[in-house]
Amino acid sequence: MEPTPFSERYQKIKPGVVAIVAALSKNGDFPDILGTGFIAREDGLIITNNHVVQLIRQLPRRKGAPEDEWPIKVLYLENIPGKGMASAYLEVEGVGTLEREKPIDGHYYGPEIPDVGFIFVKVRGLPFLEVEETIEIKEGDEIYVAGFPMGTRTLRAPGWIHQINPVLQRGILSAMQPFPCDKPHGYLIDVVAQGGSSGSPIFNPKTGKIAALLYGGIPERNTIRLPGGSGLPYTYGTSLTLAIPSPIISALLKMDMHDRKTNEVDQRDASKYPTLAEFFELHEMKIRTPRSSEPATAKLSPSDSNQE
Repeated sequence: MEPTPFSERYQKIKPGVVAIVAALSKNGDFPDILGTGFIAREDGLIITNNHVVQLIRQLPRRKGAPEDEWPIKVLYLENIPGKGMASAYLEVEGVGTLEREKPIDGHYYGPEIPDVGFIFVKVRGLPFLEVEETIEIKEGDEIYVAGFPMGTRTLRAPGWIHQINPVLQRGILSAMQPFPCDKPHGYLIDVVAQGGSSGSPIFNPKTGKIAALLYGGIPERNTIRLPGGSGLPYTYGTSLTLAIPSPIISALLKMDMHDRKTNEVDQRDASKYPTLAEFFELHEMKIRTPRSSEPATAKLSPSDSNQE
């Protein structure tokens, strides 16, 4: 049997890739995207980067907002056949970071605390992505990254919202860190990382499961004096990007999230509905439909017509 192409797998797993957006935004058509994440469990757990969570904690809150209202929402996108793209802004219950200095044992040297953060939303039963528990890829293998590089700018490139989709990029696993082994502490991949792509899941196309979590790029700094005499260093983006291997993510998912208050909050349950379309409709979540217009016509003016 021929293996399933990743292009087919991706259409099914893409809804698990979410955008982390600011609750307060100057952009009326689409809120500012701060980073990327993925749905990791059916109980509403989102995995992203720790540095994204730290940014969330510094954001301004709505004036007069209750203490339990967070300054972000999680944007879930699901293509509803025959209707359009459902864009649901999931309310946040809380955020979390790792507190233990060495939460994962057995991996070679590396950051004491992996750049992993958690967001908990008040919706359960949404499709979640599977994380590989063991190393299933090797140097030179193809990988895919899905996320929101450049944040909202990618969606609004010509000046208006023309895309409501995560961006898919392809590359290879360039190096294991510190070297090829059963428990590496990191990966180097050749996909450009830009603002907004932090927290993007990295897929193994052979299995359709998550093989790593993107957390940052390695820039090239040019210290040569620039024209005009400013002398300031100029930073170039590169395709050298750092990622956290899936076994570390998998081990974190098994940790006890003891501070969660899931049983005390009003958590919507999408799994109780026959289709996600019904879930979105009953909860008044927006479904964006493609722009439609009459077929273009051309009117021939007298000056352009052939005169006899």
